[in-house]
Amino acid sequence: MIDLADQVKSLVTIQEVAEHYGFHPNRAGYICCPFHHEKTASLKLYSGQRGFHCFGCGAGGSVIDFVMKVFDIPFRQAILRINADFALGLTWDKPDPAVRSAVLEARRREARRKAKLEQLEEKHRELAAEHCYWWEVLKYFSPTREEWEAGYIHPLYVEATKKQPYLEYLLDELEEEIAEVKADRGRKGSTAGKHSTGSPGQTA
Repeated sequence: MIDLADQVKSLVTIQEVAEHYGFHPNRAGYICCPFHHEKTASLKLYSGQRGFHCFGCGAGGSVIDFVMKVFDIPFRQAILRINADFALGLTWDKPDPAVRSAVLEARRREARRKAKLEQLEEKHRELAAEHCYWWEVLKYFSPTREEWEAGYIHPLYVEATKKQPYLEYLLDELEEEIAEVKADRGRKGSTAGKHSTGSPGQTA
């Protein structure tokens, strides 16, 4: 029993367990504690095998303790539930090293995929905001008929006409890569993370 519990705690993190059951932490790793009524998140989800602790009611423990309390079930049943819900493939027999290794590697790949997706989506938000800015510049400084005839075009309008197509290209590239990462394919040799916000030879 103890060996199986240790395997469960080594294969799944408290963040994964909490999110699987509908509790989504904020950027600091806190959720609203499901064990007492509160409006401000006070339950901290720690990294690795450190489990959780609520600074409001004092509840804490491992991933198994969390599932026991959330579903009001005993220790053995909590292990069985995690094993089934996360398809760990564990048994009460002597653990198979190959199975354990495969599960660990699968979880590492998923963690890398999620981290990559968050990075790409953050980059997309930054580029989308810049694209919106230059679109507004393009509209605001669009020359009137008289200005066209007089040969006057505002420098920011000229810069916006150069920025917009390049930013649209970068956004298209990022959207394609985000779709691939979500599909768990990934794109080898990607240079999305190296894109600048200005076209070659230009300064932002």
